Amino acid sequence: MALREGVPIIPAISHGAHDTLIILADYYPALRQLHEWGMPWLFGLDPIVLPLYLRLPWGLALGPWPNIPLPVPIHTRLCAPIRFERSGRDAALDRDYVDACYEQVVRQMQLELDQLVQEQGGLH
Repeated sequence: MALREGVPIIPAISHGAHDTLIILADYYPALRQLHEWGMPWLFGLDPIVLPLYLRLPWGLALGPWPNIPLPVPIHTRLCAPIRFERSGRDAALDRDYVDACYEQVVRQMQLELDQLVQEQGGLH
């Protein structure tokens, strides 16, 4: 959409949200195996993850249920805009160019996240 409309992408990154939930295990591989053996997805949707986690205030939970997050600091940063050399409909329809722009955004966001983690004292 940014390519088509000729506007920059302004990445937003965060570090710390992973500490708001205590995940004990991920049962998705087992669920995926059952699906490959013929069990249909519930409501026809592949859940991508199936965590077993501690959920406040109710204890253990399996799957994507709402929870009250643990009170931990989350550091967020809005990064410098990423502008692309080409824009417009032709640029947005050029699959190779779109892929290259995607890789540029991912690379820049990862660099910014690495810097944010380093500034906050490393990984927990």
